[in-house]
Amino acid sequence: MTQAENPYRQDVFLEDLRQQKDRGQQRIWAEHQEMQLSFLQRSGLTASSTVLDIGCGPMRLGSALIPLLNEGWYYGQDINPGTIAFGEEVLREAGISEQAPYTLFASEQFEFTSVDRQVQIAFANSVFSHLTLNSIFTALLQLQTVLAPNGVLYATFFALEPGRLWLKPHPRNKWGRQFETFPHQDPYHYPLPLLQDLARQAGFRLDVVDDFGHPTQTMGRFHRPRWRRWFC
Repeated sequence: MTQAENPYRQDVFLEDLRQQKDRGQQRIWAEHQEMQLSFLQRSGLTASSTVLDIGCGPMRLGSALIPLLNEGWYYGQDINPGTIAFGEEVLREAGISEQAPYTLFASEQFEFTSVDRQVQIAFANSVFSHLTLNSIFTALLQLQTVLAPNGVLYATFFALEPGRLWLKPHPRNKWGRQFETFPHQDPYHYPLPLLQDLARQAGFRLDVVDDFGHPTQTMGRFHRPRWRRWFC
């Protein structure tokens, strides 16, 4: 994903985040953190898991997850180097030392060269919802280079509801906030069969997971088909 495709590098508003000192008491921060962490724990996360957080942001998930990985490792990737630097500040504020089991790194095209062990759980919350199909395909192909044979990616996206036309804006309601998704601009929506075909081309099978809890985004489980694992 390049800066030209997505304005995230310019629009993360790090100064606003720095002014929010008690993030643990903020409803949105705390609720999203609990939703993501609880989902991963229900989905097989253990103290020995190796986790790759794609589009990790300012350590909302990482600050809660890293202390749980006594025997595992957390990798956090983001397009924005400034967000990675701020994430380090958030970890220090949370009492997490530089010697904790984690690695943070920035990359624009989902290069995972900083990942030096096989990933068991990859997680991409609210990332594919802001990407073109080309960038999603790139992310999936890059992930194949570091994902363990039985590894899985959990990623959210805006699914096009049955009866909706892809070419039309799709109205959404996120906890009372109204917005729209689009076929041609961020935030993007996609028909599920289209993403399933794309996943298949990248060597994955995509299934929908129903118990994530987000009011507008769909959680997808990307995993290698069993026949592919037999020949890996």
